[in-house]
Amino acid sequence: MLQWAEIESCLGAWVAAANPAFGPETEQNFELVKNLDRRQVRRAAQHREEYFLKLKAFLGLNGLLCIPTTPALAPLKGTIGARGHAAASDYYPRTLSLTSVAGIGRLPQVSLPLAESGGVPVGLSLLAANGRDALLLDVVGRVAGFMSR
Repeated sequence: MLQWAEIESCLGAWVAAANPAFGPETEQNFELVKNLDRRQVRRAAQHREEYFLKLKAFLGLNGLLCIPTTPALAPLKGTIGARGHAAASDYYPRTLSLTSVAGIGRLPQVSLPLAESGGVPVGLSLLAANGRDALLLDVVGRVAGFMSR
C-alpha cells in the first residue's frame, strides 16, 4: 500500500505525461497504483510506524537480525513473469516479505553472498538497529575477514 502510494507520488505525473511503454507485468502494477484507495494510506503508515517501534525495541542498541536475502534461488530468466507458473507467481511476494523489513524498520541492511548452489549465489542479510550503520559495517568487515581466510 505505502509503496504504491510512494510510486504514485514520485512517478505518477511522469508516467501520465510521458506515457512510457511498459511490459505487461509493470503495466498491471501501474494500473494498481493508479487505482489505489488513498484513504487507506494513513492507516498503512500507522502500521509501518508500529512495526518500526517493535523492531527498534527488539534489536536494542547492539542487536542484529540475520535473514536470508531471498526466500529461494533466483528463478530462471524468463520464468518470473509467467503468470500461472507456480514458482514465479509467489516469488515476488515471498521476496518482498524479506526485503521490506529494512525499509519498514528503517534498518541498515547488507546482503552477503556467502555461498552458491548450482552456480547461483545464495545471500545472507544482516540488519542492524536504526542508526547503527557503523556497527553493521564493523560486523560485515569481520565476517568478510573471516571468510577470506
